[in-house]
Amino acid sequence: MAGMLDVKVLQGILNPKEDSDSDSDTGMGATFTPAQIGTKKPHKIPDVTPKTIKKTPTGKDIWDSEFVPKGPPSAHHEETRKQPEYEVKFKQTVGTEDVFLGMSGKTEASNDELVVTIELPGTKSADIDLNVTDERVDCWTPVYALRLHLPKPVLSAQGGAQWVKDKDQLRLTLPLKKEYDFLP
Repeated sequence: MAGMLDVKVLQGILNPKEDSDSDSDTGMGATFTPAQIGTKKPHKIPDVTPKTIKKTPTGKDIWDSEFVPKGPPSAHHEETRKQPEYEVKFKQTVGTEDVFLGMSGKTEASNDELVVTIELPGTKSADIDLNVTDERVDCWTPVYALRLHLPKPVLSAQGGAQWVKDKDQLRLTLPLKKEYDFLP
């Protein structure tokens, strides 16, 4: 019988009965959280509308390039002129150390320039209106119109254009923008 009394005492220690002076009879329910402290304030949703700061164009520009929409023209500006045939190729400068010894570490993916060839049959070089940016080439003539998004960013200010008269081709050579161009 004494062993049974020890078990009851141990049960009382491990599972104490709730006292009447505990926090549970404050009328707040079974749980009490910090959110229940203080007065209730109405929840106001903050205004997170972005505000656009417009810069004035520099120089003789009538708009800044950041305000020109990127991507293809919208449907209501449909072009009626024909799109010329064009070809985009990657060009790599290769020296003798690359060909015979493979010492420069260049791979098939390490390209230096992007060459865009646009076929413009029946066009004079004076009729060509060309605009080249780092991501796009726009070429317009009275007969043809081309808006070409480039596969990789280029250094448009360092590029060159050549009119091949006997083939009626416009050849653009644009150096690719390298990831680490800022390093000496």
